[in-house]
Order: sequence, then C-alpha cells, then structure tokens
Amino acid sequence: MRSLILLLSPSLFLGCTDYGYTQPTQEDVFIQNRLNTVDLLLVVDNSCSMVEEQAKLAGNFDSFIQYFDEAKVDWQLGVITTDVDQEQFSGHLIGGDDEIVLADATGREIDRVEYNRDWPVAPGVVLSLDPSYFAGTSNDSASKWCTDVAATPGTANPGCGGTGPGADATRGDIVITEFAPDPDGVTDAAGEWVEITNISAAEVDLSGYALMDDGRNAYLVPDGTLLPAGEALVFARTLDVEGADLAVGDDFTLNNHDLYLTDETEGPEEIFAEMVAQGVSGSGIEMGLEAVRLAISEPLLSVAGDGSGANDGFIREDANFSVLIVSDEEDSSPLPVNDYLSLYADLKGEAAYRDHSMMNVSAVIGDRAPEFDGEPSCSSANGTADWGRRYLRAVEETAGLVDSICDEDFSPIVNELGLTLSGLEAEFALSKVPRLDSLKVSIYADADEASKIRDLTIDVDFTYVEEDNLIRFEYDQVPESQQYILVEYKVQSGSN
Repeated sequence: MRSLILLLSPSLFLGCTDYGYTQPTQEDVFIQNRLNTVDLLLVVDNSCSMVEEQAKLAGNFDSFIQYFDEAKVDWQLGVITTDVDQEQFSGHLIGGDDEIVLADATGREIDRVEYNRDWPVAPGVVLSLDPSYFAGTSNDSASKWCTDVAATPGTANPGCGGTGPGADATRGDIVITEFAPDPDGVTDAAGEWVEITNISAAEVDLSGYALMDDGRNAYLVPDGTLLPAGEALVFARTLDVEGADLAVGDDFTLNNHDLYLTDETEGPEEIFAEMVAQGVSGSGIEMGLEAVRLAISEPLLSVAGDGSGANDGFIREDANFSVLIVSDEEDSSPLPVNDYLSLYADLKGEAAYRDHSMMNVSAVIGDRAPEFDGEPSCSSANGTADWGRRYLRAVEETAGLVDSICDEDFSPIVNELGLTLSGLEAEFALSKVPRLDSLKVSIYADADEASKIRDLTIDVDFTYVEEDNLIRFEYDQVPESQQYILVEYKVQSGSN
C-alpha cells in the first residue's frame, strides 16, 4: 500500500478542499509507479515428494507474467533446483535441458535421448540420427545426430557421413531417430514432432507404450498401434505436421534451447512448464539458498560477464533481483541465512541492503511453526511439509512474500508476486475518510484533464477498504505504469 504521493497544480487538476455549505470536497491524486526491470530466479525442489507441487507451479505461468506483459515490464525468468549434489543441477539454469523417453506397456524404458544446452538445438533445426548409429546405445551422444540435412519424418534418414556399425537392436527394438524441438515458422504447439524406428526384423505392437519425459509429459499410444519391421512412426503435436501418425497434443512437449525466459520468448508458457516440471530424482537434502549462491557466483556466472559462465546473461546490472523458492522441506544449506542474503545483495550494490525492491526472497514453503517439534508445518491431500524456518527468515529479512505449499492453489501468491515485482501498486490510501455515495475515481494518461481515459465504478473496477481507508484494484484492473488516478469525494462528517 502507498500513501498520497502527489497533489497536482491547479493548472492540471484542481486538487483542493472545497468547503461549501455541506461536507468539504476532497481530491486525492496519485501516480502509478514506474515499471521495474526484473530478473526472477525460481528455485524448484526436485526431490521425491514434489510431483504435485511442480504440476501446480507449471500451470501458473500466466499468473506470473500477466502484469509483466500488460505493463510491458522488462523481465527475465530462470529456473534452478534445490539439488546441489548432481552436477547437471547444482546452480545451473535448467532451460534447454530435456529428455525423450519411450517406455513399453509395463513401464520398462525402451529408449531415452537426453539433450541439453550443449546440443545443437536452435529454431528450425531438426535433429536426425545418422543411420550408421541406429541403436539405443548410440543416440545418447550429440555427435551422432545430423543437423544440416532435410527433415524426413516417417521416412529414411539421409545421414551425414557417420561411420558407425549400423542398426543394432541389442538394447531394444525401437530407437528414437529424429525430432524437432523448436520448429521455425509455426508455434511449438503446431510443429513439434518425434520419430521412432523399429530396427528389428519383426513387427512390434506399441499398444500401451508411452512417449514421456522425467517431468509432467506422458502420451499413451492407442491400443492396436503396430509398427512393422524397418518402419518409422511419427508422434506430432497435431496431424497437420507432414508425416505425422499420432497427435500427442499437450501430452508431450519438448523444451527449446532457451536458458531462461524473457519478455521476447515465443510460447513461454509451455517452456516454463517444462522447466519447472523437473521430476523427483533430485537430492533429498534440499539446499535452496546454496543453489542460488552457486547460480549467481563464479564459475557459473562470470564476474567479467564474458560469456564463459554457464549462467551468463541472466543477471543484468540494471535489473532488480528476486528469488522465489518452492519447497516442502527445510533448507539444509551450510551458511547462515544472513550470509546468503549479503551475497545476493552484493549483486545489486550497497543500496540493495536497504532497498528490498532491488533484492528480495519469497517462498512457497511450510510457513508455520508446528505445535510440537518433529511434526509437519502443514498437511494436504498431497502430503506434508516441514517448517521452512530458514527460508522464512530470508523472506522476512528482505520484505518478500510467503505462502503455504500445502495450499491447493498457488495463484494468489504468484499473482501478488507478479504485481509486486512489476513495481505497480494495487492499493492507494486516501487522505480523508470519504462519503461512499460521493466517491468517484478516474484514470488519466498524464497530468492533464484532457487526457482522461475512463471513469471507474466502485465494486466493479475497484473496492473501498473501510478499515484501511484505501481504494484497492483487483489484479486485472491495476492502473498502468505512470497513469494518474484522481479520487474525488465528499469528506465524511466528523472525520476532518
């Protein structure tokens, strides 16, 4: 909430108190904040108890950025995990990493291809396995894939000079042989596809097979789907893709090569969902605060900013830095909480120690102390959560936001966080107590009466909060950056 910040001169708005024969008339004039530039680092617990929470978070991207987009905030969003033990996590921004997994009807893994930021994934690039390496043991290496040949969904791959031994069904009869993770000219939802090939001498019944990943994706192959010997089958987002055999829709998506998301990323909702749905193979010793330190320190973030660090480009000198941690366990990082906060604030300079808009930590955690030691902080249908006292301390020290991970819906805190980080205000405190039947609110583009945009309606566009004597805008009604809000009203008797 903010107090009255500006009374415009009479040549612009006639801000005044007019004492007539009845109650005095008051005009309060506010100006909406200028937009922030924001780098938001999301820390996702990827331990074994976080499946449902990752899914809820994956569906909340629109809530994250609705204020960013509507208000044209310059934003970047990166994702790391709480796992600092495994090298592929350990502070690394996890954009650009994904896996394609084919499992049979019993759940047994038939083939897997894992790609990461080191693979030649780029807009319009189709990765085609060289035919001399048609084997589940060979397609794990980026060097076996061609990127400069024509796409051939459903037909033989042309090859690119490979010298491998040829098809080898030792590991399995079905091999992932071609995929298009980031189509050019159409959206991912219209153009992604994956090809599998039967390299055995016999027909394979794919009934109940699943195309999946380690996160939220799983497409079940319809019963009666047969793949003849030597033939290929193409899973595509839609049947409009040339060569498509099965339409997977949103049940299977591929991550692009984006290390982090920005306000210019195409189709960010889908990529965000892939980033946060990291599965549950991470370490059970969660170190969210340490993971942040690793993400913003050498060698992952080079001091020189010369591109040598794996996370270079994410932290910008002129942007505020915000952290959101989502975990159902307590933080086990080795350093005291204040040591971590000092390291984070150092990114933004000395002013960040006083101005928490420049650096802050928020959390979706077990947010309440249990009644008895050893008991969970909260419980839900998805399980229990430990009290995240260290995370809570970080939130309190930086004036961040906190919510319970046991809540069924994460959108309230995500909405509030998006609004807070944007720099926009939703509440404006009045200077005097109004008579409600006289309350009028108008929005102006600038400090000129002729710039009026519209008049607002109470309980439709805004509400009056009596206990705090303020007007409050709902999240989808918040005035835009640097718009003026003129509030006119008769002063309630006895409140002068």
